[in-house]
Amino acid sequence: MFQKAAPILPAVNIRDTIEFYKCKLGFTSVSFGNYAILKYRDAEIHIIMADNKKRFEHAACYIFVDNVEDLYADLAAKELIYPKGQLVNDSRGFKEFTILDNNGNIIRFGQKR
Repeated sequence: MFQKAAPILPAVNIRDTIEFYKCKLGFTSVSFGNYAILKYRDAEIHIIMADNKKRFEHAACYIFVDNVEDLYADLAAKELIYPKGQLVNDSRGFKEFTILDNNGNIIRFGQKR
C-alpha cells in the first residue's frame, strides 16, 4: 500500500534552506517559490515556507543511511553535529546522530547495527 514518505519541514527562507542542504549535505533541489523538494539518492525532504518560526520549533525527520560513521565524520568536520560529539547506539539497534538545519529543524541520521 504505502510506497514512500517525505517529511515536510518548515523554513523561514526557502532559498537559504536550499543552499544549506545543497552545500552542506549534497542534496539537489527543485524550487516552486514557497515550496521546495530536496533529494539525495532515495532520501527526499520537502520544505515549505513558514511565516512564523514559533509554529515549528520541534520539526524533525529521520534519514536512514548505509555508512553512518563516514557521514558522521564528514558532517562533524563541517561542525554540524548537534549536540556536539554525539554518535550513539540507541536501544532500538541503530547507530545515529543529529544535526540542526539552518531553520533549527532536527535531522537525525541512523544505520541499523
